[in-house]
Amino acid sequence: MKQDRTYLFESESIPKAVFALSVPTAAASLVTVLYSLADTFFVGLANDPIQTAAVSLAAPVLLAFNAINNLFGVGASSMMSRALGARDLKTVARSSSFGFYGSLFCSLIFSLLTLVFIEPLLYMLGASTATYQPTGRYLLWTVIVGATPAILNVVMAYLVRA
Repeated sequence: MKQDRTYLFESESIPKAVFALSVPTAAASLVTVLYSLADTFFVGLANDPIQTAAVSLAAPVLLAFNAINNLFGVGASSMMSRALGARDLKTVARSSSFGFYGSLFCSLIFSLLTLVFIEPLLYMLGASTATYQPTGRYLLWTVIVGATPAILNVVMAYLVRA
């Protein structure tokens, strides 16, 4: 079993190893895009252009999740991979802990800041009087309530892949 886990790094060619690791990473990034498309599709089925506009207006805030995902997911998994190659299990444990707790803390701060500054944020996003409330409700569930689980989901996938 241990040989299966290290074979890719120790025996395969670099291009093959990079390809094998890049496919899941690219797929994880596409999940965010597909999530947004699915949201827009299902909200669009309601035949209410105001609701569809709310999803579109909130999209930049949802894309900001990627900054936290990449900061902690890519950063910690890169550090873990290097430490695994050096067989430094203490650094692996510290890196994974930092990735998890750092993303947890930042996602909670992100949610809190969104909650506190939701009114100016809505205007900055371009919400009009018609789209203000629907966009605010959408941000409530996707960002204020949903940021932490969504961000941890992606970051944990990075850590597991490492």
